This record gives sequence, C-alpha cells and structure tokens, in this order.
Amino acid sequence: MNPAVQRSCYLVGGGIASLAAAAYLIRDGGMSGTDIQVLEASKLGGSLDAGGSAQQGYSMRGSRMFGPAYVLTYELLDGIPSLDDPAKSIAQDTFEFWQATPWYDKARLVERGRIVDPTDWGLRNRDRADLARLMLGSEDAFEARRIDECFDAGFFASNFWAMWASMFGFESWHSAVELRRYLLRFLRLFPDLETMQIIQSPRYNGHDSIVQPMLRWLRQQGVRFETGVQVTDLGFERRDGVKAVKRIRCQRAAGSSEIVVGEHDLVIVTLGSMTAASSLGSMDTAPVPRADADADEGSWALWKRLAEQDSGFGRPWTFCGHVDRTKWITFTVTESPPRFAALMERFSGSAEGRGGLVTLKSSNWMLTFHLYHSPAYAGQPQGSGVWWGYGLFPDRVGNFVAKKMSECSGREILVELFSQLGFQEQIPALLEVSNCIPCLLPYTTSQFMPRARGDRPAVIPPGTANLAFVGQYCEIPADVVYTVEYSVHAARRAVTSLLGLSDDTPPTYEGLEHPNALVEALRRILN
Repeated sequence: MNPAVQRSCYLVGGGIASLAAAAYLIRDGGMSGTDIQVLEASKLGGSLDAGGSAQQGYSMRGSRMFGPAYVLTYELLDGIPSLDDPAKSIAQDTFEFWQATPWYDKARLVERGRIVDPTDWGLRNRDRADLARLMLGSEDAFEARRIDECFDAGFFASNFWAMWASMFGFESWHSAVELRRYLLRFLRLFPDLETMQIIQSPRYNGHDSIVQPMLRWLRQQGVRFETGVQVTDLGFERRDGVKAVKRIRCQRAAGSSEIVVGEHDLVIVTLGSMTAASSLGSMDTAPVPRADADADEGSWALWKRLAEQDSGFGRPWTFCGHVDRTKWITFTVTESPPRFAALMERFSGSAEGRGGLVTLKSSNWMLTFHLYHSPAYAGQPQGSGVWWGYGLFPDRVGNFVAKKMSECSGREILVELFSQLGFQEQIPALLEVSNCIPCLLPYTTSQFMPRARGDRPAVIPPGTANLAFVGQYCEIPADVVYTVEYSVHAARRAVTSLLGLSDDTPPTYEGLEHPNALVEALRRILN
C-alpha cells in the first residue's frame, strides 16, 4: 500500500464481516477510521443481534458457538477491549469466561423424556464407510450433490447425525461438499462430540460480547456508520481493462442518491443474508411471514442485480428462493424466576450454562435448546434466566401440539418442548413465568444449499479493481460457512488483497493435514 495515496473505503452492510474489515483496514492497512464508511439498511451487527429486556422479553435471532478453530476471530478480537473491562480484550474475556464455566453436556440427546447414551453413535458399517468415503474423497467428487445422495436413509436416524446436524444446522438435502468441509474443519471435535467440552462461548450473547465492543472501538477510531441506507446497485467503469466500481446507488428515507467512488477508493460488499426477511412472534402469536421473504428486496436483491451483470459475481439463485428448504424457527425464552433452568439442572445434572445443547431426538420438529449462563445479556437483572432454541423441521406437525412449528406461538412451542421432556405436570407453573419469542428466518440455512463451482464468487471477483465480496456467500476454499470465523476470514482476505498487503493469514485447519486428529476421528467412527 502506498501511504501517500488518499483513499476511502465503503463497506456495504453492517454485519460482522464489515466490522472485521473496518478493523483490518485500520490495524493492518493504516487507514484512518474517518476514511471508512459503513452503509447498513437496518441494524448494525447483522446476524449477531440481540435485544429486549427482562420485562418485555429478550430476543436473539441466532446464537453462535466458538472454539479453537476460530484462529482469525480470536486474533482479531484480542486487539479490541471487552465490553465491561477495557483492560481486557474480547478474546481474553472469552477465554477467562470459558475456563470458569466450561461446557460438559450430560444430556446431549433426549428421546421420549429420557436421556440417550450418546456415546453409542448408532452407525452401521455402511454408514461408517460412507462417512470415511466423504471425508477422504476429493471435494470435486461431491460437487452439487446433496447429503442424502451420499448416505443411506438409515444414517439419518443415527445418534451421530442427530448430534452433528443439530449442532451445525444440517438437513439431509443440504450440500455434501459443505458437510465434508465441516467434518474435516471440526475434526478435533470428534472426541468431545457428546460432551461438547471443546466448545467455547463468550460471556454474553454475541451482540453484547462482540458487536458492541467492536462498534465502540471502531467509532473511537472515527469510522462512520450510517443506518437506514439500502444499497440497491453498483455502477462500474472500465479502468486499464478491468471493472472498477464508480458509483454506489442508495435508497434512503429522503429518496435515492449516489455515492461517487474515487479512483483510489475501495468497496467491500456483504452478499446475501441468512437473517433477511425475518419476523418475530410473541408468547401468544406466531411470527407472520414477511412480504419480502421472496428475496426481491434488500441484500439478496443487490446480489441478484450484480450477478445479472457479471457471471463472476456468483449465482444467488442457488441459495435464495428455496424457503421450504432453508427456513428455521428460533425462539428466545426469558423466565423470572428461572423455574425451567432449575428443572433442567435436576434432569440433566448440569448447572445452568454448562449443559451445552440438548436435542430432543423424538421431536418431529427436531427441537434443540441451550440454557445460557446468567446473565446472558449485559445488564440482565438477577433472578431472571434466558434460554434459546430452534427447530430443524419447522413445517412438520408437532407430537403434542397438532400444528406446524412455523404456525405456533411461543406458548405452543413451550408446551411441545416441555411435553417432549416429560414435564407435563409442571407446564402451568413453567408457562406462568416464561416469555417465549419465536422468530421465523426464511434463509437461515441458505448457505448450505447444494452448490457448484462458481455459485459463490471469489472474495476478489476476477476482472475487478477495487471491489471485494465478504460474508457467508463468497468462496473461501476449505473453510466452513455459518461461522463468525468465515466472515472474519473473508474480511481479512478482502483487505489484504485490495491493499496489496503481505498475506500472513495462517492456513485453514483441514483434518486431512493432521493425521493424529484424523486417526482419532476415524477411530470414533469405526468404534
């Protein structure tokens, strides 16, 4: 990078990828924060959102887990002060919290009200062979294939699949390539798959623990944030035989406008959104699907317009427009006092916040939930508790509530979940102190849809001069989407390439290059 060159950078989207890119531009690129502008249509933080109160009910659309595979995330967060103590970095605070309150799951799977022995993965010889074939085979051999094209139907009834799918959000119709990447990327998880003790979680929810302190630090550096700005298109010009962004077309409340991009300016765009068109329900109402759930608006529409202009910008249609296969229902429960937490402590033998994920294997909705360590929100009052869950099959009818999960109120979701656990007698007392807010997410697992080469564009699109794509829908070889690490990785690649910096990014962990971990994983599979 030539320090004499005056440039600005425009970041389209205010999610974790853009926040990470802004931090890298300042830290590694030496840019002034005042030369960085973030354009966001709604709220900053993207899918790492959370809000509400103990009185009104807390809510978060999604939750995130961390671990030793998140090398770039921790390295970045180690330079940003934590929310509560400026003397500690976010990374240091997370490690200290994890060491004080590690997970050790004792009720990973529950079936018909009883804890299942999860050490029996329930794999048949054919399943073991198919798993080994997928892990050891080449990625090209599974391009565009679905998971259920690579495994027999019996595999999807195994305890292994119930744990793996519920932890990461996989459905049988999702991408076999992505499953292969996950198996190899998280190979170190195999010995702790039942207990989840390798998993790390931040002190609070992701928004309070990560987004808030990042925003505070970036604002202190002078970064400008503008919300209520919908970027609708990019205008290009030819420079020395390549395309360069010349204009950013925006829609604000006051009307449409354009930002002129200078000769040395940079544009970094977050493509797509797994939380687009989401809607909230309440304890007594189901979330109502939004009119824009067909992806004709927002970040999906921007990607479509770009892809129509240049095939090198990917194929968004591969990922959006399949709501029946990408939809989730998540729900956040606030309880005062925390009666369900006390029941689960007795049922599972794990203290609140230490039990990891609990998956109800006999549930038609394939319900999974997690009790947060209190407080889960900064400022959450004592005597209140927060837990969060989701259903992998929201369009199936419940076992105890004769409705699709997507049509259920928070109260009905809780009745189904409590009944699955065998807590029928306690339901009135539990409902009395609970406020469950469900959330309908049309595109939560859209990044897992089967894909072929070219469906996801490169971070630096070929034939462009000042443009980069980041987020969950760009292509980073060997890395896995649906993770904070993927967004951070994309941001680092974007900044390093656009500024011509030396790339000292550590290689992505891939199990085939770590024989000890691979042997241990295969041993567990063959056991």
